[in-house]
Amino acid sequence: MEVKSKTIGIIGGMGPEATLDLCSRIIKHTPAQKDQDHIHLIIDNYPQIPDRTAFILGKGENPLPYILKSVDLLVNCGVDALCMPCNTAHYFVEDIRKHSSTPFISIIESVLKEVRNNYSEVKNIGLLATRGVIVGRVYHQVFENDGFKIVTPSESVEDVVMDVIYSVKAGTGREKVYDLQMCIDSLKEKGCELIIAGCTEIPILLPFVELPVPVVDSTLSLAKEVVSFAFKK
Repeated sequence: MEVKSKTIGIIGGMGPEATLDLCSRIIKHTPAQKDQDHIHLIIDNYPQIPDRTAFILGKGENPLPYILKSVDLLVNCGVDALCMPCNTAHYFVEDIRKHSSTPFISIIESVLKEVRNNYSEVKNIGLLATRGVIVGRVYHQVFENDGFKIVTPSESVEDVVMDVIYSVKAGTGREKVYDLQMCIDSLKEKGCELIIAGCTEIPILLPFVELPVPVVDSTLSLAKEVVSFAFKK
């Protein structure tokens, strides 16, 4: 007997390539033999959502009303759950959950689940993410409750991380592979036993770098959790 999947809504466009990457990962990790076995995805690719980091740093428009507009659109389409392939936007996760009773699959909680399951002995975890994620303590507040220590790059390296991320958004990320390698190596030098690719632009470049320590790909963690939820009875 065929197992019908739930319908998943994706709050997308932050950025568009990262949204496409999540969809690709969901497809690849779905146990499908034919078209009809795949998950029903409804994607709101909404790049006009204002910059999340700029707002968190007090320099830009509040993206939350735009995010909630996307939530409403997807909920009105009848989705069974929501997800959002943008780590920085998870600064607003509690606002989203208060706004809608539709289950929200968190990328941060998905990464935590993977770390618990596969790297429970690790204590010092490096974080490659936007400055908004770091200043907003998006990972800190979730991971520190579990006893993990989040290690962030130096300010100068974080400047490079931001440049890498925005280059991917601009379509020129392949030019920044050497810079990403330096950022990864710098976290290894700070004693990190594991690194989280905590921005969905970063995994797009991971195939082109060498990994001196294990790296948890946040997009992949979310994709696996979406597939698990979609087929849960």
